Amino acid sequence: MDGIETSATAMLRGFPLACPRDGESLYAEGAALRCHRCGTCFPVVGGVPVLIDDEASAFAIADYQSGDGYTGPSYGREADRASGVRRLYRRVARWLGDTGSSIRHPDPADALAYVAASRPNPRVLVIGSGGLRFGGVDDHVLHSDVAFGPAVDAIADAHGLPFPDGVFDLVVAVAVLEHVADPARCVAEIWRVLDQGGHVFAVTPFLQPVHMGAYDFTRFTPIGHRRLFRRFDEVAAGVAMGIGSVTAWTFGALLQSVSPGRRWRLIARGFGLLCTPPLRLLDGLLRHGADAAGGCWFFGRRRDGAPVSDRALVGTYHAQFAHGPERLPAPDA
Repeated sequence: MDGIETSATAMLRGFPLACPRDGESLYAEGAALRCHRCGTCFPVVGGVPVLIDDEASAFAIADYQSGDGYTGPSYGREADRASGVRRLYRRVARWLGDTGSSIRHPDPADALAYVAASRPNPRVLVIGSGGLRFGGVDDHVLHSDVAFGPAVDAIADAHGLPFPDGVFDLVVAVAVLEHVADPARCVAEIWRVLDQGGHVFAVTPFLQPVHMGAYDFTRFTPIGHRRLFRRFDEVAAGVAMGIGSVTAWTFGALLQSVSPGRRWRLIARGFGLLCTPPLRLLDGLLRHGADAAGGCWFFGRRRDGAPVSDRALVGTYHAQFAHGPERLPAPDA
């Protein structure tokens, strides 16, 4: 019953759930949710509804029900069960790898503040939350992912979001669109679930090595990223990671490619991580290398007219390849 209570709570918070296959409403049936129209049954595992179209998704509902029911598909990530020196090594490597770019740009919290300035208590959807909690306890935020996590409210595939049209005021997708098979379809889904005038905030890699293995599909130049969101009016956009970060990733990959041996790759990865954090700090200084950016970000408003034309997009090339602002403009700008 905990799962049904969780789903009901999500609906009461203003997040009605819908069948990802046909968009019809769902109703509780035992320890699951069932579609009123097609009759598809969606399980609730550990209090989290698994709302995936089993016939169309790369993920299978059965994966979420097997084992302890709380690991879900790892899509390239394994749980860290190491101990001793190996565990310490992994923790240090993770810490060094998390050294961020020196480029400063708006983040999801800034996007939420921007939207909240004109829409009190905005309804927010986080796609691919990764188990991280976004917003405060009083914010109306629903966290979704394709794997279970401590803060995940619903398992959902971005190709078929399990929500009715026009539910949200803001959708956040950070480091998500490279991991989906059809980014254009996912962005169309984002557009669909946004209310009129709603906003999207996205950060997506450009020149970045593969991560998460087979579940890493696509990269975008900044202008290609803008085209992906051509059904949105741009509020602000820019580079998220610069050429220093790209150099750091490339140097690390170069070292590891010398030999396939496991020991060598561990040594090479550790040496590369020790050497490369200073390179990431160069991102903010090398402002003329944006054509070789590591990633880009976009914050835009849903438009109801025709998409931005390719001719208009091509004309914005030089502006798109700038670093972009460190802060979002005032909402009435």
